[in-house]
Amino acid sequence: TFGSDERFQRLVGFDDNDVESSNPKMIICGGKGGVGKTTTSSSLAVTMASAGHKVAVVSTDPAHSLGDALDVDLRGGSLVDIPLYGVPPVMTAGGSGGEGSLQALEIDPTSALKEFRDSIDKLIGKNNNDGINNSELSSALNSVGDLIDTLPAGTDEVVALAKVIQLIRRGEFDRVVLDTAPTGHTLRMLTTPSFLADLIERILVVSRKLNSNAAVKMLLSSAKNKYDLDDAGETAKNELLKFQVSMYDLEDLFADPASTEFLIVTIGTELAVRESVRLLNDLTFGDPDMPIRVRNVIVNQVLGESDAEGEGDNLQGFVTRLTKSQSSSIEDIRMAVDGMNDPPRVTEVSYLDMEPRGVFGLKALLLSDSKVTAP
Repeated sequence: TFGSDERFQRLVGFDDNDVESSNPKMIICGGKGGVGKTTTSSSLAVTMASAGHKVAVVSTDPAHSLGDALDVDLRGGSLVDIPLYGVPPVMTAGGSGGEGSLQALEIDPTSALKEFRDSIDKLIGKNNNDGINNSELSSALNSVGDLIDTLPAGTDEVVALAKVIQLIRRGEFDRVVLDTAPTGHTLRMLTTPSFLADLIERILVVSRKLNSNAAVKMLLSSAKNKYDLDDAGETAKNELLKFQVSMYDLEDLFADPASTEFLIVTIGTELAVRESVRLLNDLTFGDPDMPIRVRNVIVNQVLGESDAEGEGDNLQGFVTRLTKSQSSSIEDIRMAVDGMNDPPRVTEVSYLDMEPRGVFGLKALLLSDSKVTAP
């Protein structure tokens, strides 16, 4: 599907932007749960690596199914090399094929969020407002505390993405595929970096006020060793400053249509298509400050007319009804796409009779038949 389709050549092939830009191209795969996001992102990553790209595929989905798709243990929380055994090289314009590499990483959003909260606690403390008579400081601490306790959904995923920014800064990859959690969290994830960057700024302001207040410093030093407190606070401050920079970098990357695009993944059912159309509209018309491009929509598990052939009227009748239902739902998403300026392409991927696993199995998607609806 990806290797043979010219509409994916921007990702699979090589162009001037690969040479001129310091950022890799990031592809965010999102959609309703259970539509094959992980399989699609893994297959796309394998295809780009087999075309000669240095690829990292990263999952922030708590389901942790990326390792299952690649048939590799990713529980260590660090990058793992994925050998491309049995995967034929993909020849593309500007590339030699077969010289790329693939690494995979599963990030635990819950653990990442805990580290973020711990850094804040070390800097301003959970109970630093106890015994503080300064009403301005007490109010500021309570305000920050309320924000931390009511962080928006999707914050854990954004905090985890700070590790993705670290990967990008290392400059080892020219393609990064992001396998995300289901739709709702993904939408919130795209607008959360600026919120977190502003939150950290408020925390740092409160921290400076705490450190400049003699009574507060005396209160804190009586509870802990002063030097331990200063060291922990300085370490936490540095961690939060680095995290804040990562959030600004992430926001810039999300807002750069030349580097980042969103790949909507769905299946040909009414509920999945409805949610995908909402996602498409939200990404296209939702936030003018977040111009993430949607260039392609992948519809998985599509049955063609040849799939309706089988023994017995019951089997053929079932497959025929299922095919008609899929066709109707796919037509709905086509109509939604056709009404847009510069619309994304809709690619129908054939229904596979078994779940692809491992890089050798994932090449089945690369070699499978597909049908593209031109914009």
